[in-house]
Amino acid sequence: MSSLYRLAHIWVVFLFTFVTAAASEEQPPARTNWRAWAPYRPNLYFGVRLPVPDSLLMGLMWARGDDDDTLRDTCEQDEGMTGYGWTKYDVRTGGTQLIHDPELHLNLQTDFIKSLDGDAWAIRVGGSPRNDAPGIIKTMVAFHLAQARLNAEEGRELKCKEAPEALSADQSAYITCEGELPQLGHFEFWASGRATNKLVGNPVVRQASMPEDEIWKAKSAFVDQVTTGGDSVPNERFGNMQLLQMTFEGPFQVDFIYKPKGSPPVSETVTTLLSLLESQFDDRLRNMFPVSAAFEGESYTKFTASLLSNLLGGLGYFYGDSKIDNTRAPEYSEVDFVFWTKAGQAMSRDEITTTPPTQLLSFTPTRLFFPRGFLWDEGFHLLPIIEWDLDLAVSQILGPEARSKIPEKFQVQYPHYANPPTLSLLLPIILSKVTKASPYLGHPSQYLDSPHKTTDLLSLQKLYPLFDKHYEWFRRTQAGNFSAQYPKPASAMSGEGYRWRGRTPTHTLTSGLDDYPRANPPHPGELHLDALVLKSEVAKHSKQLEDIKRNLDLLHWDPHSAAYCDATISPSEKYERVCHLGYVSLMPFLLGLLEPEHPHLPVVLDLLSDPNKLWSPHGLCSLSLADEFYGKGEDYWRGVVWMNMNVLAVQQLHALAVADSPSQDRAARIGAELRRHVVHTVYDGWATTGFVWEQYSGKTGEGKGSRAFTGWTACIVLLTGLEFPGFEAEKATRLVRQPLSLVSQLL
Repeated sequence: MSSLYRLAHIWVVFLFTFVTAAASEEQPPARTNWRAWAPYRPNLYFGVRLPVPDSLLMGLMWARGDDDDTLRDTCEQDEGMTGYGWTKYDVRTGGTQLIHDPELHLNLQTDFIKSLDGDAWAIRVGGSPRNDAPGIIKTMVAFHLAQARLNAEEGRELKCKEAPEALSADQSAYITCEGELPQLGHFEFWASGRATNKLVGNPVVRQASMPEDEIWKAKSAFVDQVTTGGDSVPNERFGNMQLLQMTFEGPFQVDFIYKPKGSPPVSETVTTLLSLLESQFDDRLRNMFPVSAAFEGESYTKFTASLLSNLLGGLGYFYGDSKIDNTRAPEYSEVDFVFWTKAGQAMSRDEITTTPPTQLLSFTPTRLFFPRGFLWDEGFHLLPIIEWDLDLAVSQILGPEARSKIPEKFQVQYPHYANPPTLSLLLPIILSKVTKASPYLGHPSQYLDSPHKTTDLLSLQKLYPLFDKHYEWFRRTQAGNFSAQYPKPASAMSGEGYRWRGRTPTHTLTSGLDDYPRANPPHPGELHLDALVLKSEVAKHSKQLEDIKRNLDLLHWDPHSAAYCDATISPSEKYERVCHLGYVSLMPFLLGLLEPEHPHLPVVLDLLSDPNKLWSPHGLCSLSLADEFYGKGEDYWRGVVWMNMNVLAVQQLHALAVADSPSQDRAARIGAELRRHVVHTVYDGWATTGFVWEQYSGKTGEGKGSRAFTGWTACIVLLTGLEFPGFEAEKATRLVRQPLSLVSQLL
């Protein structure tokens, strides 16, 4: 047997062990390094790396024949994709992604699997012409491998060569690669394909020597090589980037395989392994995210799998420096009038420093526009992840590649700016899992194996002190002014009131609700309602919690508007509330600070369910239809429907529905109806456009903002298993009636 034939059948020896063990009733063996090798480069249509700083970077590109102007690499808005993303994916094992590229008349499928120990993996790329293809099409496929700081004397090598050879009646080898890196040892990588593939010419290996800080620019490297007429690389030459190029006519299937050198073979094919992985995913999904009677049906099951898989597939690893302003300019205290102008002047003259490199493993809002970590989003991302994989949620800062899609004006970090600390949503849930107060049905967790490991997780070295440190930083940097300089309501507890730093007359970007209307002009004595409601952080400080609840009503309840509102200091130096009814007004309810017997709860439910204000057929609107700013300006948080806030609303309504309270029946009715509106809206958008969206129109339900937004929009998977007693009879028939022409293409 030739070495190439042997390699073609080395399908990750431990993977078969994992799959068969998991399919049996016995517990599968512990995965020794399940975080290794995964598509941790979510800004690419497909890209693999290790979650370590000095990793081998790999990724897939394709184009029409030899037309470099159509080269696909990073996820882009203007390439006309009618859908791309994971249909089933698990960070621990792998999954399947579908990409629909009408401009190139091509549908692609990428199947990714990895070994039990995480040391080996394979990707199968299948291409098929679309029905509208004008005759026989040609597709160029290029897979790139890149590694910084290559130096053979230091054990850092990477070289590839063409190796066309028939392996069997079914398989042909194209290209083989070898390398050595300190963290990987000796490794092998090769490309092979179906014997029925129609190759145009021979496979080609191109090389490039990229600057160390541009090692991720594979598309530029490839175009430069083709433009300059770069030819195939002689066998013994190598650069820090290798480009493996093949061109096919018609349908094709090509496998790219990575493994440590010397790994033993198994007889099972990748097709068999993928089939087993898919069935496991389906079983686990049904077990972890059961659905109520309102959401039964195969089409909805596929929809749920897509949402969860694309949230998981948006996990990225980032390593590098950050830009930060550590000057602590006095203007940043924002105590003067027109403080935003003075702060802006300070920013323009202050020196920006670059931090030492740091690491970040983070889910991303969307692979298209926001393929980077967001603190404000991450708390929502991890709500379903905790249910699926507690250890992954627990294990969750930026470099040049991550910054490549961040506008320059937003790249500098300011230590006095804070985002909503949504990670605080997670601590009570984690506590409920480790104490078994709520069930955990996800992947086996090391933290639930023994009381010792549980204690270690919450110890002085792990989660709890990190939450506490973040909470104290927030309280310090966003504290409101409670001095005698500005008036406050009598009996208000000093210290428990906050305001977002970084305000301008039109924006409060730090709050996460960017253009949501606030007091104008901003005032250094103002207080923001949504900066006060921090229930979970203060759980350990019972007095702080009681003071916050007291100040919530004293500082922020406006009797005239019958709503919770922001507050400011008027031109006549009086304390007054500024009421723009919307998500901010609902924050005390959304975050669970209103007890079932709270006197203001019925009025909050009135606001929430009023179709002339926040209620719409597609979810709760971010700003009241009656507000003067509704739909004005950027219209980002000025009326459109955001699903993360709607998820919180449905969850709180459900909590009321199962509690013995005067609002029980009303909460159940509103909650069941709101859930249907929310789920139908996201589903309908997915079924008709191929994507889920950043936000939705409250009037039409049309998706708006960034598409492929499977960050916090994916949180709706948490809603379908909720039971609303007495309100489950109505089936979600729209899911059945919805035309599935595009869904069929996607699935």
